[in-house]
Amino acid sequence: MKEKRINLTMTVMSLIGGCIGFIIGEVLINLYRYTLPHSLLMGLYFGILALCIGLMCLIAEMINPRLNGFSWKNNYLKTSFKFLIPCTLVLLFIFGALFQFLYEAGTGKIRKINDVVFVIDTSGSMSKTDPNNERFSAALDLLNSMNEENRVSFYRFDDTSEQILPMTEVTDKMKKDIKEKLKLHENPKGNTNMGDALQKAYDEIKLTEKPDRNAMIILLSDGGDTYNLDNNFNEIMKPFKSTGIPIYTVGMADGNNYYMLKKISRESNGNYYGVKEAKDLKGIFNKIYKDRQQRLLMDKRNGVYESSILYIMLRVILISLLGCLIAVSVSLVFDNKNLLKGFLLGGAISGIVAGLIIELGFLYLPWIGILYRALADIIMALVFTLIPINIDVKDYSKTTYMDKEKDINFSGNNNFNSFK
Repeated sequence: MKEKRINLTMTVMSLIGGCIGFIIGEVLINLYRYTLPHSLLMGLYFGILALCIGLMCLIAEMINPRLNGFSWKNNYLKTSFKFLIPCTLVLLFIFGALFQFLYEAGTGKIRKINDVVFVIDTSGSMSKTDPNNERFSAALDLLNSMNEENRVSFYRFDDTSEQILPMTEVTDKMKKDIKEKLKLHENPKGNTNMGDALQKAYDEIKLTEKPDRNAMIILLSDGGDTYNLDNNFNEIMKPFKSTGIPIYTVGMADGNNYYMLKKISRESNGNYYGVKEAKDLKGIFNKIYKDRQQRLLMDKRNGVYESSILYIMLRVILISLLGCLIAVSVSLVFDNKNLLKGFLLGGAISGIVAGLIIELGFLYLPWIGILYRALADIIMALVFTLIPINIDVKDYSKTTYMDKEKDINFSGNNNFNSFK
C-alpha cells in the first residue's frame, strides 16, 4: 500500500537550518567579501547552508521518521550521519565555487578604473550632517590605498561647483597638498547644486582622458538637489551613459531624501551607499573602489554588467540549479530514491523562486540585500519539504529489518516442525 506523506517536523527543522545557514553566510560575506576569492566564498556559503539544512532534516527524521521509516532509524541512521558532510557541505561547496567562477567570468575585459573624481557636498546643511568634516578624511583614506598608477581630481559644490584639485597623479606630495586644500572648505554654506558639479566633473574627465584609462565619479551629499536637477536630468546624464562613466553616490544622515542620489547611480551603472552617521564614512570610499565590478551570486552585481540580460539569466539559472542541488543533497543523505524524486521537484521550484528574488531584488532595490538573501535561503530550505513523497506504508512500521528476518526464520522453523 502506498500513500503520499509530508513530514512537518522536517519542514520546521529545515526552516531552522535555513535560518542558521543564512546567519553564518551573512557573517562570511561581511567578514571575507574583500579578502577571500569569490569562488571560495560562495562555495562556503552554499556548502554551509546545505549542511545546516541537511543536518536539521536528519534530526527531524530521527525524531519522527515519517518519510524513511523506523527500520531506517534503527538500522541506517548512523550511515546517514556519515553521508551528511560529503553529500551536503562538500557537494555544494564544489558546485557553489564552480557556479561563482562561471558567473564571475567576463564576456570581455573588465574595465580597470585608473582615475577617480571626488565630488563633495559643502552646502550649508553639511554643518549639521558632518560637523567634523569626516567626508574629507574618508576621501584621504582612499588616497592612501592608491599609487602613481592612479589619478584623482577633487570638486566641491554648494550653489556652484569649484575645482579643488585638477586631475593629478597620486603621489606623497599630492596627498599632502590636497589635505591642506580641503581644510579651506571646512565651513559649509549655500544650497545644493548637483547638476553643475556633475557637468564639471564630466568635463574634467574628458579634458584629461588618455588611452587605456577609465574613470569613475564618487559623489557625496546629505540630501537632494535644490536646483531642479530633475528638470534636465536626462540631458546631464546622457554623456555619462554614452561613455560608460559610472557615478557612485554616498548619502549621509539617516532619514534624508536620497531619491536623486539613487537615481544618479542607477542611471550611470554605479551604486548607492547609505551612511547613517558621519563616523561611518571611514572606509566607505575604499568599499566603493573595491565594489565597482563585483559580481557575487548572492549580492548586487555592479559595474557595466549590472543590467546585462546575459547575467540576469545566468544568475537565475545558477541559483535555480543550486536550489535543486541542495534538495538533492538532502535526499542523498537518506539514500532514498522516493525522496530524490519529490525533493528534486521542490528544489527546482525553490531554486527558481530564490533566483528571481535575488536578481530582481538587487536590480531594483539593492540596498536591502540582506532581506533578499534571507528570503532566498529560507525558500530553498522550506519548499522541497512541502512536496508530498510517495512511500510504501508496509515498509515504515516500527519493526526493524532484523526483526522481520527473525519473524521469517521463526515462522519457517514452525512450518518445518509441523512436517515432523
